Amino acid sequence: MTPDASSNPRATVERQHSSISRSPRYEDNYREDDEDLTLARTRSLEPAVVESIAIPLRLEDSNEVKPDVVTNETPVETTKKWPARQRYLVLLCSFIASLSFGVTQVPLLYVFRLMTCDAYYKQHSAPPAIAYVLDGSVLLTFWSRGVPVSPRMTKDDRCSIHPIESSTALSISLLGASTTVFGLINLFLAGALIKRIGVKSTLLVQLFFPALRLLVQNVGVEVWGSTGIIIIQCSQVLTVVGGPSGYLLCLNSFMTEIVEYEGRTAALGRLTGSLMFGSAVGFLLGGVVAETFGIRAPFRLTLVLFMLSCVYVALCLPYIAPSRGSVKDSSSTGGKWRRLLTQFLSPLAVFAPRKYISRDGSIRNEYGAFLLAWGVFLGILATGYLPTLLQLYATDVFSFGTKQNGWLIFTYSMLRGVFLTFAFPKLIAVGRRWTSRREEETRRTVENAERQPLLQNTDPAGERPDANVKHKQDAFTFDLTYTRFSLVADGLLTLLCTFVHKDWQMYLVAAILPFAAGTGSAAKGTILQMVGSSASSAERTDALAGVSLVENMARLSTTFVFGVVFAGFASIGRPELVFTCNAAVAIVGFGVLLFAHFPPMDSRRLDEAEEVT
Repeated sequence: MTPDASSNPRATVERQHSSISRSPRYEDNYREDDEDLTLARTRSLEPAVVESIAIPLRLEDSNEVKPDVVTNETPVETTKKWPARQRYLVLLCSFIASLSFGVTQVPLLYVFRLMTCDAYYKQHSAPPAIAYVLDGSVLLTFWSRGVPVSPRMTKDDRCSIHPIESSTALSISLLGASTTVFGLINLFLAGALIKRIGVKSTLLVQLFFPALRLLVQNVGVEVWGSTGIIIIQCSQVLTVVGGPSGYLLCLNSFMTEIVEYEGRTAALGRLTGSLMFGSAVGFLLGGVVAETFGIRAPFRLTLVLFMLSCVYVALCLPYIAPSRGSVKDSSSTGGKWRRLLTQFLSPLAVFAPRKYISRDGSIRNEYGAFLLAWGVFLGILATGYLPTLLQLYATDVFSFGTKQNGWLIFTYSMLRGVFLTFAFPKLIAVGRRWTSRREEETRRTVENAERQPLLQNTDPAGERPDANVKHKQDAFTFDLTYTRFSLVADGLLTLLCTFVHKDWQMYLVAAILPFAAGTGSAAKGTILQMVGSSASSAERTDALAGVSLVENMARLSTTFVFGVVFAGFASIGRPELVFTCNAAVAIVGFGVLLFAHFPPMDSRRLDEAEEVT
């Protein structure tokens, strides 16, 4: 005789949970955006695992299993609605941090020039004292340890010769290359730390170790000469633990946590604008401080600013717990080291080609994310070294000192920040509305046409996400369009630098170039769309880390390639030709992005277990 099923509590629970998982209420909840409900973020867990976690906990209190129990007992991350003031706190943090990083940028180039000059004349005969007119008075410049007493550098000073200019460019390129290499490692480490200890604690680490690096650089500036250059270059090893790559990833991750899905592209643009504001003020402040208080003063000031940044983060930013689903048990298959390696390299998988199945059942490979990565790489390769090139060119050709270079980069960064903060979000909004209207007209010709967002799986019942969410995401394809055309605009405007022949034209170029900004922010918005609205915190961190990884690899390449190219052109007296090379690479990047696109409408990504070979 078969026992009554009602006498078996486990069977009763299984039937109840089965009915719940198929109910419309469950499906609606599952398909909501990640900013509203947490159950949509349990995609990384198998349904059986979710049931085994949620149901037994409820049996202790009642024999009835409700949908809310499944939803509330299995969150992967918090669904807290963050107030608007929190994003302003993050923007202020980005301003302070970028200000701290920016103060030494202009003086560092200048101090390398002076150190190189000092090292050069220790092996070569020094010229006599130079007399020149400044503000109607004749001043004599005498040399002590290779540092001019005069507050200004002129075309006639002893450091304005090709061997010193070329050696300075190579030293700066080596410094930038080492910083970028260590920054790549720092990027992976920061991503792993965010998943393990949270974004706030990781941000503190990323700001504390640069303070230690500045402490070492202060020693190098005091030692001076070729030894000082070596000390400063060796200090970059601290970037492995904390540096610009890590703190930028933390700030971007912070912003995606506290801003809703639809507003992330604009918010990331404002974040970049805030970073530009801080950098602009830092560049100007560093140049003014160097001329007023001496070349060593900016390095001491920056050390203090980094410590203040750490205090601000500790006291003002909210704590966001790491995603519980992002760190797996150490006893998982492959062992601890394999698990750590997988987490460390997870950003690399973001741009891997994916297989999609269309509505008619055909399967095709999509390379949109892969081509986006190459487009971003070429864009940064073309323009990433531009702020440094502008300073080097202005110093070598027009004898700009720290104050002039400070104003030059202040103009460039400030206008870039204004554009990204105010104009970029408006352009994205207008472009999305225009794209939405066009796609709506196309959609009317195909009944019930819906588009599956990139890199987003279906729900457990095999249904597609909510159509309203999908229609909103259709308009986000404008992010990719903006990425393309901002890149070609960047290249064409950079070409203008080739025709600069007077010092005031440098400021004109610095004022025009920022109006092609937004390539990086639009690319981040595009890759977040590819991840999907229901992505977990760890998945968004990997996506942002993937874009940052591509950017850093491009900066490593551009620092070395165009540093060497500039040194070569400077040695023959034609440094302006480097900007022509920059423009050519940007146009090639635009060509690559023309082939990047989203999968066809109604296509869905195949899960790894369902891929058809």
